[in-house]
Amino acid sequence: MDIPATPPIIRRLRNNRAEAKDEPATPRLVAGDIRLIGGLNERLFQLLAAIESSGSINQAARKIGLTYKGAWEMIERANNLSPKILISTATGGRLGGGTRLTPAGKDFLQLFIRIQEEHRNFLEQINDRLMNNRDIVFLLRKLIMKASARNQFFGKVSQVSTGAINVEVTVSLKGGAIIVAAITRESAESLAIKSGADVVALVKVSQIIIVTDFGGYRLSARNQLQGTVSRIQKGEVNAEVVIELKGGNSVVATITNESLQALELTTGKPATAVFKAGAVILGAAS
Repeated sequence: MDIPATPPIIRRLRNNRAEAKDEPATPRLVAGDIRLIGGLNERLFQLLAAIESSGSINQAARKIGLTYKGAWEMIERANNLSPKILISTATGGRLGGGTRLTPAGKDFLQLFIRIQEEHRNFLEQINDRLMNNRDIVFLLRKLIMKASARNQFFGKVSQVSTGAINVEVTVSLKGGAIIVAAITRESAESLAIKSGADVVALVKVSQIIIVTDFGGYRLSARNQLQGTVSRIQKGEVNAEVVIELKGGNSVVATITNESLQALELTTGKPATAVFKAGAVILGAAS
């Protein structure tokens, strides 16, 4: 049995959907699907398009990955919500189904395709505007990133010192604070680390030591971020201490309740977050 050629309207619907899924040449910062009132979404219109193409509810359901029952439930809901019947059925269809779009159903499908095209053009315009704003792009990229490390510092590489084995990377944060990371040369090359690059520095809370009085001693740890205790969350055994830095960044550390008491930490007290350069994990936008 020959399968009829795909009508132009169906190709347009597929092309619109495919273009929305394809990864754009530039990062897409805003994305969204079309949902009509009553819970009618793009899946319904994929079904309508498949019915128009095949003339069979059974084949249309298989084409878009629905069960026969699921397709009928979607059709019944759409018919009930619409002022006019969208899909009609009759015996003796050309492919054994006999399911057809009514004139109202065809008009509805055409309307959705036009809305879909306008929606895609609208998103492209919004993304183009956002991509021209460097601060917005950087902010949204930060929000996309997911990592288990509580401490995530976004900054700019201000210095790169390459040694025989490791590379020392200095990251400048807002407010003038700096973080030094020691990574392998292979990692530096893989991340394309260079002066001026935007990076994120990740540090686990367990890697941070809090110091309130150096007692005349100097520490070997490269990172010593001075700030003020802004919040303390005490638990059964440990306490979470947040130190706010001058530029607005916050450092989170976990210490025992005994240490909390020994350091006499309270909100508003000056404190320094200390951690080694090797405890810093760097990330760079691809």
